[in-house]
Amino acid sequence: MAEKTKLEKWLASLTPEQRAAFDASVEFGDQEYMGEVQRKLPPELRFGGEFGLPSAIGYGKGTNEDRAQIRNYTTRGQGLPNILGAYYKSMRGVGFPDEAFKPERGSVLENAQDIQFMSTPPDRDLLGSKGVSVFMPVGSNEAERAYASKEGYLSEGKRHTYPGTVAHELTHRGFDSPAFLDFLKETGRNKGEPLSSYQEHKYIDSSKDSNVAYDEMLRYNRDKGDFRNLRGAQDNQRELLSEFRNWLTPEKQEKYGVRLPVPAAEPVVNPSMLDRLIDFIQGK
Repeated sequence: MAEKTKLEKWLASLTPEQRAAFDASVEFGDQEYMGEVQRKLPPELRFGGEFGLPSAIGYGKGTNEDRAQIRNYTTRGQGLPNILGAYYKSMRGVGFPDEAFKPERGSVLENAQDIQFMSTPPDRDLLGSKGVSVFMPVGSNEAERAYASKEGYLSEGKRHTYPGTVAHELTHRGFDSPAFLDFLKETGRNKGEPLSSYQEHKYIDSSKDSNVAYDEMLRYNRDKGDFRNLRGAQDNQRELLSEFRNWLTPEKQEKYGVRLPVPAAEPVVNPSMLDRLIDFIQGK
């Protein structure tokens, strides 16, 4: 049996009342953290936004029992890593039999020499990761400061931000959920098969640029094919998500333990816990 960590030993020493208080404080902190991540996203990418349903399903109801584990990692202040976030799919999601799951096999991030998790990686089983891994900028170099900013880090025509990465990986997890996989199977969408990584990224990338007509940084040419293709991908995703919402009847929501998010609201602009945490880590 593996030796218990200091945290596990400390938790085991608590009385039932102390443990209940600790769990409540963790739940409150996690909910505040996710609320701030949501406020930093464009309205269409929030849980209740036009393209936010998969990430809402990926996150869960927000209780301790079903909330996705969001685990941060760093490069020890050495700049942006090659992988800004990750979600590891279920065996069903990648088309493998359950017996193909190897719990002892570490993920790419876990085996990377330049990556250090701030706590532990998300738990994994044959149903996929219990959460997502996301790069947390802690360095003072230009790339990490840009990634932590509202404007984000621009690379190869794409803007990357911490909240955007969280939403991106939760969307992958939502597309891999039992509810969405059963929706595809029952309706025959995508021939009843799980979405490929390419298909998922096509949807995710199109929704990130849903306001591209007003985006001066990216400067899409509205008369060229790249803009028309983007609009086509968005329309395909709108149709897919509309069908998924209609399929998620109250009975199915109860069956799968999910709920439809409320429509997104405009964010409240004020200094956030997430900003203060990043500023503290970066020594500001």
